[in-house]
Amino acid sequence: SPKQFACRDQITCISKGWRCDGERDCPDGSDEAPEICPQSKAQRCQPNEHNCLGTELCVPMSRLCNGVQDCVDGSDEGSHCRELRGNCSRLGCQHHCVPTLSGPTCYCNSSFQLQADGKTCKDFDECSVYGTCSQLCTNTDGSFTCSCVEGYLLQPDNRSCKAKNEPVDRPPVLLIANSQNILATYLSGAQVSTITPTSTRQTTAMDFSYANETVCWVHIGDSAAQTQLKCARMPGLKGFVDEHTINISLSLHLY
Repeated sequence: SPKQFACRDQITCISKGWRCDGERDCPDGSDEAPEICPQSKAQRCQPNEHNCLGTELCVPMSRLCNGVQDCVDGSDEGSHCRELRGNCSRLGCQHHCVPTLSGPTCYCNSSFQLQADGKTCKDFDECSVYGTCSQLCTNTDGSFTCSCVEGYLLQPDNRSCKAKNEPVDRPPVLLIANSQNILATYLSGAQVSTITPTSTRQTTAMDFSYANETVCWVHIGDSAAQTQLKCARMPGLKGFVDEHTINISLSLHLY
């Protein structure tokens, strides 16, 4: 999708927010390749942050020249704070200015970022950063709002979402597949007494359709041709019924 980065293997897609973040997320590491990430570590900091020299530590620009050392080498404080402060008034920053070892630098209020001219500020799209919101994110001028899809409630942190327990008399159930069977437990770990584990063989893939109350799994055979896709209904979470095999034209190969 437009918000994803295609790895060099042309198979894997990752969030664009994971590209050039210092961690290899693509199987081939192409999201951290030099030709993709030519920028310095300083540019990996978020807007309105300063990269401490020779490290990966980023500190808010507002904490530079405040009399408190944040960088290990003390580069955020020093004589330049006093000697270059007067140059800030001539720089013409829209929001804020702070002296640095490389000269006075403009920075913006929270939720804004510098434009190409290095002086004026524009809205920063927090929704472009992976993990800003648990589910839905709406960017606004100078801020953002998190929301949840139907069936979930926004938590007090205004970022996380938690599933509603509806109906209240039907607590969530966890399906666990192993080499012998598929069993159902409550989130507390207690086994669901109304559901007798169904016998399987080396189940390595499983999915559940909430709308159809159906669980499907891959039943491993002695050969690829004997490996089957099976499904069973779980009406009202009362047990596995109507177990059947899905006929498909291709053999199932698991890697």
